[in-house]
Amino acid sequence: METPVPELLLATLEDNLCEKKLKKFKWHLVQGVKGFSQHIPKARLDKADHQDTVDKMVETYGLEGAKMITLEVLKKMKLIDLTNMWTEPAARSSPAVVQKVRDELKSYLKKKYDQIYEGTSKKGDFVYLNKIYTELYVIDGAMGGVSGDHEVSCLDSRTPATEETVKLSEIFKPQPDQKKRIRTVLSLGIAGVGKTVSVQKFILDWTEGKENQDIDFIIPLPFRQINKIREEDCSLIDLLHQFFPFMEPINTLEEGFKVLFIFDGLDESRLPLALNHNKDVAKDTKTAPLDVLITNLITGQLLPSALIWITSRPAAANQIDRNYIHQWTEIRGFNDPQKEEYFRKRFCNDDQAYRIINHIKSSRSLHIMCHIPVFCWISATVLNDILGKTKSGEMPKTLTKMYEHFLLCQTDKMTEQKYPTGSKNAVLQLAKLAFCQLQKGQLIFYEKDLRESGIDIEVAIVYSGVCTEIFLEEEKVFSFVHLSVQEFLAALYAYHCHTTDNNNVLLPKLTRKHSIFCFECIPQSWKSVFDLHKTAIDKALESQNGHLDLFLRFLLGLSLESNQRLLSGILPETKDREDIEKTVSYIKEKIREDLSPEKSINLFHCLSELKDESLVLEIQNYLRSGSLPVNNLSPTQWSALTFVLMTSEETQEVFDLKKYIRSEEGLLKLLAVITSCRCAL
Repeated sequence: METPVPELLLATLEDNLCEKKLKKFKWHLVQGVKGFSQHIPKARLDKADHQDTVDKMVETYGLEGAKMITLEVLKKMKLIDLTNMWTEPAARSSPAVVQKVRDELKSYLKKKYDQIYEGTSKKGDFVYLNKIYTELYVIDGAMGGVSGDHEVSCLDSRTPATEETVKLSEIFKPQPDQKKRIRTVLSLGIAGVGKTVSVQKFILDWTEGKENQDIDFIIPLPFRQINKIREEDCSLIDLLHQFFPFMEPINTLEEGFKVLFIFDGLDESRLPLALNHNKDVAKDTKTAPLDVLITNLITGQLLPSALIWITSRPAAANQIDRNYIHQWTEIRGFNDPQKEEYFRKRFCNDDQAYRIINHIKSSRSLHIMCHIPVFCWISATVLNDILGKTKSGEMPKTLTKMYEHFLLCQTDKMTEQKYPTGSKNAVLQLAKLAFCQLQKGQLIFYEKDLRESGIDIEVAIVYSGVCTEIFLEEEKVFSFVHLSVQEFLAALYAYHCHTTDNNNVLLPKLTRKHSIFCFECIPQSWKSVFDLHKTAIDKALESQNGHLDLFLRFLLGLSLESNQRLLSGILPETKDREDIEKTVSYIKEKIREDLSPEKSINLFHCLSELKDESLVLEIQNYLRSGSLPVNNLSPTQWSALTFVLMTSEETQEVFDLKKYIRSEEGLLKLLAVITSCRCAL
């Protein structure tokens, strides 16, 4: 028996129109709808609820007219799926239509992803992905669990977990011992390690017919773009048509298609993804808030046959309940052979590539950082610039020096382009933004964030056009090219504030304000560089997640006169040798304390930035001579030994316990080394 029209209308409005949407629905009735000569006066609808609204429509337009005008208004409100409730089910798309849409999708995605801007958003400055792509090191499993430590610190002490490598093109293929279908994959990786490029390569291989041809449609929905959608509710099929208008002939994905949805950048999501608390949505034509659609896709309530691939930085992974993930992978960036392959592809001159590879290997800090593809690109940019100017140019050996040269590459470009307000002003404004957003833990900024930091949106767009390799702009979404660049600029801002205004931005605001307006009341030690260093060291050691580790390295490195000379246009040169000696002594004091291996290792990197290798050289001499006094090592020497072993290529492969462990104490002291190596004898 057919449902009476008034009941049908009432059920539709009550089930799908909240008070806000009902108000908009009534507004259209008052304004009048094309094709209907009458409209309902505003006074008659002002206080009307769902039932009153239906009565007024039937009274004004009759039964069939009320139904027709409801359809028209729902279409105006883009609630297409509600109109489908009253029409015959859509016929299955013909094979010819499906093939045409698939071909258009492949063509669109190939055009979008076959070229990438390596580290920069500069228009026209692109490279072909297939030409420069270097296979990444991907393992099954994820960091032995989600770590709360600073991502770069994790490079020193990563647990191998199962250490089974996975080809990216095969992440949805079950292992021989896996019987269950893999529906949802979560790929973790630190910032800049290659998650987005991996997604692009996966898609490009599909568009070119190389891999995964059993998949009908690949739908990339990056969280960075999803964040910008302002519509309150929509259906999944509407969302699909919004991103890919040429797919409109496909009016549902519930036709036996094999579809892969890729959600890149979970850590950038600004949606409340409450997987276990959102309402269920089972139809791809049913409207719901955007976060509800995504959570229903992830949980399998919506399109259970679809494949889901999510990428994320480790810290954000806990947003997804482990029960919904069928496969975890960790993208680790480049292993040592892949680092060399990258530089050989980047530099056609074999001698130049060989020299650069050897230089990177000679610096412990640089070699570790080169696990990150973006850092390889930064290094290649800097070293190419130095070697291009003079073949005998001194190449940077510390992180601080490398990032200073990288910054100079950009300020040179600003000078060439006659930047109106001067490169120094531009850099310092970006440095302030970097510091403020680092405190909030943000990598991605929107217009609101920029305004809060005092940066005009138009100025920001200018920066992204001039500082293309530092500050990126993509459809009003801004970011620094990598977290480490943001941390370097944040350290530059902190050091600049101290040297020019005697302002320690790491102290609480009330204290800083007091020190500015009543400077003579502040003890002399508060004015020193050592005080700034001590504050930063203490804060870094207190941090639960190590978010200030790299910032601290940069801040200390900027204190050296040699580094200040390089940035003489931005930083005043200071003579703080005595303060630096105090800082070195303070760091060594802290190393003697009972610190975690990660914090201890970072302090050794800090000493390297300050050009103090005394503790490391002492241990290395012991090791070379074969006379390491393992029964009589001080706490500092144990820490130095751990650092040397964990940053050694040989130890990362095979660690011979018998050489060092002759007591329970030795076993405990070197536990971090044991867990980070691939094989312990």
